[in-house]
This record gives sequence, C-alpha cells and structure tokens, in this order.
Amino acid sequence: MIRALACLLVACLAASPALAGAWPRAKGEVFLAAATRVAATRVQGPYSVYSTAYLEYGLSDRFTLGLDIGQGISGASKRIVFLQHPLPIGSDRHRLAAQIGFGQISGQATLRPGLSYGFGFAHGGGSGWFAIDSVAEISLATGRTDYKSDITLGLSHGDRMKSIFQVQTGLSHGDPSFVRLAPSLVIRTGARTHLEIGMTRGLVGDHQTGFKIGFWRTF
Repeated sequence: MIRALACLLVACLAASPALAGAWPRAKGEVFLAAATRVAATRVQGPYSVYSTAYLEYGLSDRFTLGLDIGQGISGASKRIVFLQHPLPIGSDRHRLAAQIGFGQISGQATLRPGLSYGFGFAHGGGSGWFAIDSVAEISLATGRTDYKSDITLGLSHGDRMKSIFQVQTGLSHGDPSFVRLAPSLVIRTGARTHLEIGMTRGLVGDHQTGFKIGFWRTF
C-alpha cells in the first residue's frame, strides 16, 4: 500500500518552488494556479478532461492558507481548504511541513492530512529543488481513505524557464494503485506570471497519455 510520506504543478521562484510544498508562503503573498489536462488511451479518443485550481495565501511567515479545487485521488470532484505549517528539522536546506485540510470529495465531507519534504540546491548557475508531497483523503462518512504521493525534481534554467520532472503515485480504496509520469516546462511570461506546458503518461494502473496547459500568478 502506498502510504502518506514526507505535497503540486511545481516550479521554482528564486530558490524555492512556486507551489510552496514544504516552503511557507510569505506573509501577505497570494499565489494562484490553474490548469487543464486532456488525456486518452488512444489518439482518436474518447478523451478525459480534468481542470484544477489552486490558491495559497500567506497568513504569516509560517502559516499558509490554501484552496485546492479539482479531482481527488479517486477522480471525483474535490474542494479542499487547508492550513500548512513548517516543522522544525534543524536544517536551512531541508524543509518539512505538515498540512491539515477539510472539504468535500464527491459531495462527502473529507479530512485531508498531509506531509511535505523539500530540499533546495544549486546546479550550475541556477537553482533546483527536490520534493516529496503526500496526502491522505479520509471520508468522514464512510472512513474510506485514499493516498497520494508526488515526487518532484525541479530545475531552473536562468530566470525565464524551469523544467519539472514529477512522478505521481496514488492508491484509491477498491482500485489498483497508479504511477504516472508528469514532466513539464514552465516559462515566465511576465513579472508575476508563468505558463506551464506538460504531458502525463500512465506507467502502472493508468493507461492514458495526456497533455496539460496551465498558468501561475503571484500577487
């Protein structure tokens, strides 16, 4: 069983990811991301369309408030509000954060605890990060629990382009586990905006290939 390990579309702003993961959002900063993925098992279809929206707000230098809208691990509709706080691990380069979220998945009240690990590093003349982001989605009505972990390597190439190499894993109650590869490129299009173009390819328990396009903006 895939367990919740040491959470997103992830990119690098300066030395830390745009989707904060284990890094707290700065006080007063707002980050918004939205994306659409079109996927199919065959070129001629039928096609599945998934849309997501993600919002973070820095309540303080340590507390980050967020909203996650889209599809849960099971594929059902999801609306989750979460609060995240860093955990002390005695290292400036390594980050650990705990998250607690609450909302609805498929119309049922859902509790979503999570744990994120992050590690920032320099490469060449740029910066990069490694992250493991995990959540458990617990239905309060049935006790059903689904698990998801994303493993991400991100690299910045100058100040205008970043590459993301992500492996997405999940286990939905009653369904086989899945492993999915999701690489993407992130291109700066303005002082506070980025365009993300990527693809997804199911490796285990998922036979679809998909194309993703999205944008990020900070306020």
